[in-house]
Amino acid sequence: MANELEPAWLLHRRNYGDSGFLVDILGLNSGRISAVVKGGRRKARGGSFAGVLQPFTPLLVATSGRGELKTLSRLELAGAGVELAGERVFSGFYLNELLVRLLPKFVSCPTLFALYGGTIDALVATEAELDLRKFELMLLEELGYGLRFDVDANNDPIEAANAYLYDPTAGFLPRAFGFDDAWKKEGRLQGDQLLNMADWLFNGDGLDGSNRQSLQDLTRLALQLQLGDRPLNSRKLLQAFRWREEPSKNPVQHAPADQ
Repeated sequence: MANELEPAWLLHRRNYGDSGFLVDILGLNSGRISAVVKGGRRKARGGSFAGVLQPFTPLLVATSGRGELKTLSRLELAGAGVELAGERVFSGFYLNELLVRLLPKFVSCPTLFALYGGTIDALVATEAELDLRKFELMLLEELGYGLRFDVDANNDPIEAANAYLYDPTAGFLPRAFGFDDAWKKEGRLQGDQLLNMADWLFNGDGLDGSNRQSLQDLTRLALQLQLGDRPLNSRKLLQAFRWREEPSKNPVQHAPADQ
């Protein structure tokens, strides 16, 4: 309800007007909301909202207003923020950008909210590769494009010896469908790979290295179909970070002397 505090995470913040912010927030009950923080950059009560409105920090927020753009009326810390080091911070930015770009406003998604917090916690200690994949899959489920690894497009059980092609509107098409040209495209998987992914997702079984890469390729393809042609800023920032951290791999700035 309006003006009642609810748990939330900051997804994005930018300056607005002379002293305010425009923010995107993921609320436990409200889902994704956009709100104006009036005077958010002014000093108040010994500090400013800028010090509280930080990514990866659990918040309590309340908003008001009848339109799509709300006003942030109350803001409190709900706990200590986490510090993500190195490339992990870009993984956190990646989660935030996916939610801002893809999640409709005002759709309550408590399971996704809880998984977001768990994924951020996992990123503190590890690269959390599989935690990121679970989040991507849950987001696709919320968007209505969930992946079923145990059945094909005909709702028949996946067969380990068969080959499949991922179709975002239908699911996994068995090779018998006769997509001759399509079999050269992305989204091809063997049945035993899909069954390994199903065991990992539903039973907590391990996922070997090659299938991890196949799962990443698959979720990236599924998400790209929703994102469209505009690239993710978080990926560009990660690439720039890697360039700075490993300049010897840049062929322009650090080319061998004989070139």
